[in-house]
Amino acid sequence: MDNLKQKLKNLPKKPGVYLFKSAQGEIIYVGKAKILKNRMKSYFQNQPDRHPRTSLMISKIADLDYIIVSSEIESLILENNLIKKYRPRYNIMLRDDKDYNFIKIDYSIEIPQIYSVRQIDRSKHRDTDLKFGSRDKYFGPYTSSVKPTLKLINLIFHLCRNKKIGKRTCFAYHLDRCPGVCIGAISRAQYLETFRQVEKFLKHRQADIIKELKTEMASAAKKRMFEKAATVRDKIFYLSRLWEKQKIISTKNENIDYLGLYATGSDAAIYLFQVRMGRLIGNEHFSIRHDNSPASEIMEKFILQYYEDTSDLPKKIAVPVELEDKSCLEEAIAKARGWKVMVLYPRRGKNYRLIYLAEQNAQNYHEQGLASFEKRMEGGLAELQSSLHLKTLPSRIEGYDISNIQGTNPVGSMVVFENGKPAKSQYRKFKIRSLNTPNDFAMMKEMLARRFAHSFPVILSEAKDLRDSSSRPAPGLQNDKTFWPAPDLIIIDGGKGQLNTAIATMSNFSATADQISKPIPMIGLAKRLEEIYLPEKRSPIILPGNSPALFLLQQVRDEAHRFAVTFHRGRRAKTQTRSVLDDVPGVGPANRKKLISRFGSVSGIRSANLEELSLAVGPKLAKKLKEQL
Repeated sequence: MDNLKQKLKNLPKKPGVYLFKSAQGEIIYVGKAKILKNRMKSYFQNQPDRHPRTSLMISKIADLDYIIVSSEIESLILENNLIKKYRPRYNIMLRDDKDYNFIKIDYSIEIPQIYSVRQIDRSKHRDTDLKFGSRDKYFGPYTSSVKPTLKLINLIFHLCRNKKIGKRTCFAYHLDRCPGVCIGAISRAQYLETFRQVEKFLKHRQADIIKELKTEMASAAKKRMFEKAATVRDKIFYLSRLWEKQKIISTKNENIDYLGLYATGSDAAIYLFQVRMGRLIGNEHFSIRHDNSPASEIMEKFILQYYEDTSDLPKKIAVPVELEDKSCLEEAIAKARGWKVMVLYPRRGKNYRLIYLAEQNAQNYHEQGLASFEKRMEGGLAELQSSLHLKTLPSRIEGYDISNIQGTNPVGSMVVFENGKPAKSQYRKFKIRSLNTPNDFAMMKEMLARRFAHSFPVILSEAKDLRDSSSRPAPGLQNDKTFWPAPDLIIIDGGKGQLNTAIATMSNFSATADQISKPIPMIGLAKRLEEIYLPEKRSPIILPGNSPALFLLQQVRDEAHRFAVTFHRGRRAKTQTRSVLDDVPGVGPANRKKLISRFGSVSGIRSANLEELSLAVGPKLAKKLKEQL
């Protein structure tokens, strides 16, 4: 605390970004300030009308860092990047970007593929200055499933399902839905032209595609290539039907996003209407967490967070509230994306009516979906706090499980639920290293020791030895890879024995006032009768079958079990595949990867002829494979 007071005293009167930290080193809030010293004074002065959540955050501040910047635009961009990086619990945030889908076009392989992903590789998702097809592309985010879109793309554009050019055709080729790039019927360069059209389709430029296709169809017909002309004609038909179904909003071919906002004291919903070339082409809805923040601040943070990643930037964004400094926001987007966007605040006319409609949809989404879910989760968390006699609401719950078969390929899993909802980006897997004998207690001990080495200093030397070499920096120091926030509640899959093991492991962690102000509550959840075991209590608690708290505990326990079993099965499958190929001299990791990638499995390698194997790994090794498999 003395260190914090000294930092507050020496703060500069300059613009910058500040980061509040808890006693455990977790970054709990990121903010920007025109004058850092003045902004900090507002936090630590007595304000009786302050929101309770803000007061709670201030009570948890144990340290702060700050970064001086040269301009307000720079601070806006830096603040947004740090919020996305650390996801502080008290910031205005899109609830979980892992809930959103992106469509990825993977150009890194011989035959490009298109599929859905949950996360962007931010180092590779823009290629404005690079040759077409030389870098992966991402489109989104989408709040609904992208499977129908991918199915439609495959139907219209006839995409190949194989990843490499070879002698085997893909399944789509036999249905006349692949041009034959997989067997060299057309070149990769020719096939990439199809993906130019796919990208235009995902950018909602159907009119441009139809114009190109009509030219292509006329050229094919002129050359008497009637089969190709018929295929192009079908593409035009599908795209035209799709284009006709999209509602016309404007005759001016405008590209505008309309945002509607509905907010309560702690959460908000934003509804987005996308208009491209004057047509309503889509809508998305987003949930926001915030701390009694004004509507203008919620909207500003959403615009920065959403439009940094979206693949389809409009020319204009129409918002329902007046933003304090929209010119600064416009410059920040232009600097981050290299694309000038105008922010509008319409008060009448067509644009105002569309914003009003978006606001009605935002309210409906909040009341019908988000609010009812939040109410159920809050009820479950409150009941959990009461039933387990917890001092605080268990906002962050961690569940643990072990999976192995007679000690082979042992693994552990950690799942995280924040405010009753899975936080999948914070799930962690553990390969058990200390033993390969069936001893779940010892495995649980190792997993917990390694996990909490990422949060608190460890007395046990074995925990330091078991920690990943990549995690060597001192635990307790804030780092996005090595530091993991401490939970409010730990759930162990099992009964009294497993719980006692967890308690014994945790007792080896230093618990001074500077590191852990109170012990972390732990329970064991047994499967047979869903008994809840508490430390230092002989008899378990049994909650009613319809209890929201029990339902939440079961969710965490079952998710930890699913995550552990899935990881264990993957390890076991890899081991089984490797063990067969390891018996063949000359098959190392590189050749093994080639063989599995080309033939799919060991049985596929066995059924391949000598010529096919020779093309993959050479005649000498192919002969050995035929002899020994």
